Amino acid sequence: MSVALNVLRFENPGASGLVILHGLLGASRNWSTIGKALRERFDVHVLDLRNHGASPHADSMRWAEMSGDLQAYLDSAGLEEVVLLGHSLGGKLAMRYACQNPDAVRKLVIVDIAAKAYPPYHDNEFRAMKRIPVAELTSRREADELLEPMVPGWAMRQFLLTNLVRDDAGRGFRWQINLEVLHASLPHIRQNSLLETDRYVGPCLLVRGANSNFVDDEDAGEMRHWFPHLREEIVPGAGHNVHVENRKGFLDVLDAWL
Repeated sequence: MSVALNVLRFENPGASGLVILHGLLGASRNWSTIGKALRERFDVHVLDLRNHGASPHADSMRWAEMSGDLQAYLDSAGLEEVVLLGHSLGGKLAMRYACQNPDAVRKLVIVDIAAKAYPPYHDNEFRAMKRIPVAELTSRREADELLEPMVPGWAMRQFLLTNLVRDDAGRGFRWQINLEVLHASLPHIRQNSLLETDRYVGPCLLVRGANSNFVDDEDAGEMRHWFPHLREEIVPGAGHNVHVENRKGFLDVLDAWL
């Protein structure tokens, strides 16, 4: 059963639709600067995936269910054909949706993720988040201090803490994401989202960060099994979060290809 996804809109009436899907533990807010920049050319829809951001929580993260969420949103927004951009987990979903609904995807942009199985990354971060007594916190700084022994990287802690929000009473905190379901879903979402028989023959761009370890040099060639017209672009000075770490380089690559 699909859920009604929350959307962050950057409207450009009459322009082609562009739909952006964020990565695991992310949210639409992570793409607001990119959405604003692309509004000059597109009617931009940045979605919160299920169990993320302000979208509803659900009991599972199956690819078919997430594709159903996306389809329900496109139907509700009257979007019959879009440019679809997905980062990390959102990229896996974008690949799956494009292969199964090629007529609905005019162009596909995959950001720093490959069509392959991955190790269960973020397991340590999930365990650390689950150990924080969020309802007892008095400040975000306290949460940061409690996370530090388990998550020593400052940038990663700040990313995780974007999911920490005030509870409904305004006295304590809570995780906005569905922490338990996402953690339990890691074995599933780390797998390749594509079937051997899937294909998308439309224009496809793979954008990877030069410093990222999420996409290997041979991945683009192997991905042409599913995406025969795939083109690869490498953004210098960027890791996995290409759109944050080298925003100008990322937008330059997108503008040239789109």
